[in-house]
This record gives sequence, structure tokens and C-alpha cells, in this order.
Amino acid sequence: KPISWAMVAPSVTPRRTNDGPNNPGLRLYKFDKDSGQVFDYTQFYLDLSTANANENRIAEWTVEYNFSTYYSINEISAGSLHALADKFTQDNPYGNSIFTKYYRSNSVRLNTSPSTGCDATCAHTHFCAITRVDYDEFHQCMQTAPSALSASSSSVPRPLVLLVLFVSVVINLLV
Repeated sequence: KPISWAMVAPSVTPRRTNDGPNNPGLRLYKFDKDSGQVFDYTQFYLDLSTANANENRIAEWTVEYNFSTYYSINEISAGSLHALADKFTQDNPYGNSIFTKYYRSNSVRLNTSPSTGCDATCAHTHFCAITRVDYDEFHQCMQTAPSALSASSSSVPRPLVLLVLFVSVVINLLV
């Protein structure tokens, strides 16, 4: 049973690593200032390719998505976020799925589709990292078959995106 959650916002000053680059991003949270309950957030991003192509080098931050609308959820809670992560295993990661949306926002729109660098094993790695905080539980999850995520035979020969994992999604502690 999920008992807690956390979200990690994208970096405003990303660097390119072996795990892959991303565009800069920032979030504007809507929350109750007395209780701290998060109601929603809007994520903004800076498209580096567009900004660098602009001769005036003007940075234009753009709305990437609104969390509740993007993922079609009514509340941000441990249960609703875990249910959202469970949808990763129910969808084809290469179609118009929840995982595709997650993957796109995880790189802050630098990678627009899992087919550009995230095969079924990569998608399963993301699922396990999001739903298993404890390393032993993560390792056990990784030993299981990727279920519906393995339905695609597509494999892209690119290093896997391993631990740029928690952007815009949830860490659920499982009891």
C-alpha cells in the first residue's frame, strides 16, 4: 500500500550526462499554505535548441504541461500517483500512453518519444525506480518480466536512461 510520495522537479541548469540530457525546467506548485497539501503544478521549460537558434538569444519559457490535466488525475495523493505509475505496465510504451507522456516530460521535451531511446527494458526500469524506493525492492522488481512493457519488440541501440527517473512522477513507499 502506498503511504507517501515525492516529486523531483527538473533542473534549471541541466548538464549532459551518460543518462542523457534534458531541457531546463521549473515548476509552479498550487498548494495549501497551511497544510502543505499539493493540489497541482504547472511545469515550464526552455527549449534550448530554439533559444540557441534565436539570433537575439532570448529565453522564452513555455508551459510544458499542467500535472492534473496532462495525466488526467483529480488529486495528488500516494494512492492516485501509484495508480498512475501502474498504468505504465498496462500501456504500450510506444503508443499514445501514460508512459509516453511521462518519458516526454522526464526529459523536459528533449526526447519526445520512448522509441527515440527507451526500449521495454528501459521503460520497466523507470517503473521500478518510481514505485520502489528501497534498493532491494527495486532490484527484485528489476528481476521480474517487464509485463506489458515487453510487448513491443522495438529496441533502440542507445544507452539506457537509468536514473534520471523521478522527474515529474512519484516515489511511492510500499509497505
